[in-house]
Amino acid sequence: MARRRDQSGEPNQDVPCFGPAHLADLDRAAHLAGELVSEAFDLDFGDYRQWPVDIRHWPDLTEEERSPHLGLAQLFRYRRGEAINASQPDYWRICLYDPAILTAAEREKIALLPFLCYILTHEFVHVARFIRFFEIFDLDENQRPEEEIRVGLETEKLLARLNLPGLPKILHLYRTGSLPVDDKTE
Repeated sequence: MARRRDQSGEPNQDVPCFGPAHLADLDRAAHLAGELVSEAFDLDFGDYRQWPVDIRHWPDLTEEERSPHLGLAQLFRYRRGEAINASQPDYWRICLYDPAILTAAEREKIALLPFLCYILTHEFVHVARFIRFFEIFDLDENQRPEEEIRVGLETEKLLARLNLPGLPKILHLYRTGSLPVDDKTE
């Protein structure tokens, strides 16, 4: 497990961050999640790197992107300029909170790859629903729980296609509310 460096360049022992093996799992999970969601929502992005999505983890997040409540992930929408047209679409940033993810994985004794597959599939489903206009990004606080239920059900349905060791336990933890993905969509 890598440690985030503080302003002086010294390792900060209090903040566990993804190391090289974790980042390899993150890349694999992003590919799997991107393919599942692209196919399900008929999105012609191909590789997930062609999505209007930027995936960042703790050391690469701005202070504004770091949640004071430290959920597992948070989705931000960014606008590209003032013009709203096909060449200047919104783009999305999935902010992964390494400390919370690694702590939850250790606490629940779950493997990181299927855990990241769940988290990223969940966030990609949100993005796909926004892109396809199945839902709007700026939901009223009262509507968010309903949307989270819809996204959770779709995520579970998509992940049922994968034969990934450890995934059934993770799906059970989400089904029972033990591992909520989003802190709050900003």
